[in-house]
Amino acid sequence: MKTFALFTGVCLALGAAALGAGYMIGGEDALQQGGIAFALSFVPAAVTLAFVLISYRGNPEMRLMASLGGTGIRMAIALGGGYFLTNAWPETFTLGFWYWLLVFYLGMLGFEIALIVREQPETTTPVGQAFQPEAERPKTSG
Repeated sequence: MKTFALFTGVCLALGAAALGAGYMIGGEDALQQGGIAFALSFVPAAVTLAFVLISYRGNPEMRLMASLGGTGIRMAIALGGGYFLTNAWPETFTLGFWYWLLVFYLGMLGFEIALIVREQPETTTPVGQAFQPEAERPKTSG
């Protein structure tokens, strides 16, 4: 829950700062395009992060399925939604919309990956011994 709250808080704060800067530079048009790009990126990112964090209590296969499935769902919603909007209303959603979507999508994806990697359980096997057969591992006292 702490990881999800951190993700949500940081994304909302940075998104508000980016949209504020975009409004100062590009006016209401940039605010509209940027706000919709933020929503298309944030909503699936939050849902897939919650699903991945819940699935980490399960077996490793479930974790892998959650990570891969989350990536596919996020890509379908964000990029598919952007494609739909630019085709349905090309005069409103211009090339600038794709820049906003790219920045928000990649930024949230990178931040989510950093949080998920940090959330990984620690292993007790030293890195050099992880792939050695049991008979070849050096004996440790303790």
